[in-house]
Amino acid sequence: MKRVLVAVDDSAPALAAARLAMELATSTHCELTFVAVREPEDHPHIEQVLAHVGKLAREAGVDATTELVVGSPPFELLLAAAKRTGADLIVMGRSDTRRPGMRHVGGQTEHVLEFSEVPVLVVPGPVPPADRHQDQS
Repeated sequence: MKRVLVAVDDSAPALAAARLAMELATSTHCELTFVAVREPEDHPHIEQVLAHVGKLAREAGVDATTELVVGSPPFELLLAAAKRTGADLIVMGRSDTRRPGMRHVGGQTEHVLEFSEVPVLVVPGPVPPADRHQDQS
């Protein structure tokens, strides 16, 4: 594994995915590309998120770049970025909002899983404390 694309946004699961990817890069010496996809009318502060994960990577001694892609649909732009960067793996976060009768992953993650030509690692987000207690019963 030489290159890993990490999908980031302003969510806790995305930050968990970024941190896991940095651990992976530390042990395998792969290059990371953090990619944020923003629809034209959404998330004007996503540049700050990219700067934050880029700083975390530098502090961890990880070779990483950041890229902001504006457009829609996000899953297609992530897949195009993976192809363009030569990614061997895509890392994404997953919100832990599972409820009976609901999907376990969001629509964009589902599409990336379905159409990706490279492996996709889906990282669960942090479990809220109230949910942790329910899981232990």
